[in-house]
Amino acid sequence: MPVMNKRLYELDSIRGIAAVMVILYHYSFRYGQLYGYEVPPPFSLPYGKYGVQLFFIVSGFVIFMTLEKAAYLSDFIVSRLSRLYPAYWVAVILTFLVVRVFSLPGREIRIKYAVLNLTMIQSWLAVPNVDGVYWTLAVELSFYALMCILFITKLLPKIELVSWLWLGVMAICSYLSANHFIQIPRVVTATYLLEYGNLFIAGIMFYRLMHQPRKSQYFVLLFALVIEYFLHKYLVILIVIYFEIFWSFIKGYLAILTAKPLVFLGSISYSLYLIHQNIGYIIIQALERFGVATSTSIILIPLAISVLIASLMYKYIEKPGMKFIRNAWKNGRFGKHETIVTSQA
Repeated sequence: MPVMNKRLYELDSIRGIAAVMVILYHYSFRYGQLYGYEVPPPFSLPYGKYGVQLFFIVSGFVIFMTLEKAAYLSDFIVSRLSRLYPAYWVAVILTFLVVRVFSLPGREIRIKYAVLNLTMIQSWLAVPNVDGVYWTLAVELSFYALMCILFITKLLPKIELVSWLWLGVMAICSYLSANHFIQIPRVVTATYLLEYGNLFIAGIMFYRLMHQPRKSQYFVLLFALVIEYFLHKYLVILIVIYFEIFWSFIKGYLAILTAKPLVFLGSISYSLYLIHQNIGYIIIQALERFGVATSTSIILIPLAISVLIASLMYKYIEKPGMKFIRNAWKNGRFGKHETIVTSQA
């Protein structure tokens, strides 16, 4: 079975930057909206929440790259499960316990809902998330499922045609919804990626431009930007910047992103993203309660603690858990294939 090419460290760094954007949004802005600051932070980054959109573009690039090189769909599924679940389970349990012990008004949920969160499909069960950031995982799972369908139906080589059709459906649904002709249920929007599908498609097109460039791919990217404007208006300006980043990446202009600190940040970005929000809010509240909060400490201290927790999770949970599951599959405990395609996602 084919093995992935050498790791693209720039993608790790881009993921790390996206995670930090979301974290700074939560600590410098969102916390104040929810609870108010006793000491205001030195800056506010409300647009940091759109680091999530950067994650989606990265996922489009990496997941298509992974599936294109996979000989068996089962290998891809095992690769995804091993990548997502070990760290996620620990994050769910840790976050639930910390919130239960120290209390975080508005963020506490019942234990039966926390157990259902372990499935990662709580959005489809109408169950609240243990941590608000988990909403993006439902979007990611929907993308994986749709890509698996394309793999099964052998439509991956026709991804450009599929992208045109997908974006067309998004445009039609956006128009009908905006003009109140139909009311599309939120679960349908999330399942079929009617709000963020253009970003995953953009990631796929950048991958194709890197390996099988065609002029038509630029038109798909342009259509993706048009859809972004329909959906989110002037957020399209930020998405253009993200496209510029990816263009520079595929052209080899972002070697600076292979710096070890950035690559390390990228390597822990998944765990960091999973555990930073509610636990960080509790740390900020503790700093305020004990009278040691300053404009910088309410950002730096929860960030430093989150990075420490994420580093430990990456070293002792994420990496060994992923290795164990993939080796178990490779060795025939759960299947018969001799090797397993690895993934950077």
